[in-house]
Amino acid sequence: MNSPSTQPVESNSDREPMHVSFYRRHREGALVRSVASVLMWITAIPAYQVGILDGTQFRGISAAVAYLVAMNVPLLWLAGRLRSKNALEFLSITFHACELFGYTAIIHFAGGLDATHLTLIYCGIIVYVGVVAPRRHLFIVAGMSALAFILVVLLERFSVLRTYPLYGDLPGGQATWGATWVILGIVSALLFVVAIISAHSSDLLRKSRRRLRLQTDQLRHEIDARTETEARLRLLVDEKQILIKEVHHRVKNNLQMISSLLRLQAEGTSEPGTRAALMASHGRVDSMSMVHEMFYQSGDLRRVDLAPFLRNLTSNLAAAYDLEGGPVRVRIDADPVQVPLDTAIRVGLVVNELVSNALKHAFPDLDAEGLTLGIAMRVDSDSAELTVVDNGCGLPEGLDWTKTDSLGLQLVQNLARQLRGDIRLDATGGTAFHLEFPITAAPETPTEPST
Repeated sequence: MNSPSTQPVESNSDREPMHVSFYRRHREGALVRSVASVLMWITAIPAYQVGILDGTQFRGISAAVAYLVAMNVPLLWLAGRLRSKNALEFLSITFHACELFGYTAIIHFAGGLDATHLTLIYCGIIVYVGVVAPRRHLFIVAGMSALAFILVVLLERFSVLRTYPLYGDLPGGQATWGATWVILGIVSALLFVVAIISAHSSDLLRKSRRRLRLQTDQLRHEIDARTETEARLRLLVDEKQILIKEVHHRVKNNLQMISSLLRLQAEGTSEPGTRAALMASHGRVDSMSMVHEMFYQSGDLRRVDLAPFLRNLTSNLAAAYDLEGGPVRVRIDADPVQVPLDTAIRVGLVVNELVSNALKHAFPDLDAEGLTLGIAMRVDSDSAELTVVDNGCGLPEGLDWTKTDSLGLQLVQNLARQLRGDIRLDATGGTAFHLEFPITAAPETPTEPST
């Protein structure tokens, strides 16, 4: 069993093994380091050409840049093979120490104490460490940077290292010890201030990453839950649609069975009045059956288009009265309109009563020419007007159709009230019933026909 120090550790930043994220981060850092070093070397070329740097300084800077680029190869090779957390942290410190050695060499060859502005490179390394490494590494690197700069300046001061003045021999000679220590103190303080700021910034960055990761995980969980809920709801809706279609299909079959029984009963009776009543009931049941048939055959289980329904209903009524291709010409002109099931059933019953009444009573002389029966549906934004008109003999003179004993006309009035509509009669040149009703309001609860 592996000890905790040798087990691969999950990275907190992107939930991948630590050695993978370590290698990726330092590979990106190596690329940035190489590009920055080459850019520094490129800026040293014109300084050498104009005499700011001599040949020894330029060769020293070139060697330091080559070192900074070449050091990436063995260190990245090791980073790709180590798995232990402690080994990876030690390698990370080694990375930064090697960086500091190379950049300190550049500062030395660029002028030592005269090149104090180049200590900003140390600041860049500290900020970079704050992003890719643990917090404690910041102060380790800051201390190493300060020591490296102090060491190279002191070695130059004691002539252990050759001095390369950046600006040549200045009046007054070499800086005093007091000035040197002030500069070194300022540089060291600057490096530790940068480390503190970078530590605080890295803490905020890590907290933001952690909070963002938690929010992302929560959002992903919510999305998965919502997707699962939507799939479950979609399945329930599909099952409900199948169930509703099955209900409409069974209701249609039952109504057709009742319709067939009424027709058989009508054909088996010799009493004209009874036969007419049974056939009228047969037509009403057939009308309701047709609505249910259209519902389960359509894709929309909430509404049905009245236009094709009226055509089919009128065609069935004409066939029931043996008038297809006969002397009475039936004309249908209906605008498409989608209405709920209850509305469609009531409109169908109204049309069934009015058309049946016209076919039975409006044309006593079928040998006459130009006999027509028209059905029209005009749709407004929130209402529709149904018109059933014929050019037959019209209603008997003096008949108040609103107070008649006819069950069919009483049913028409009740259905008009349930539709929250208004029905009126126009007896000019035949008979025309106009039913205007809203297509958005729900019908009222059915009531018994008035007597």
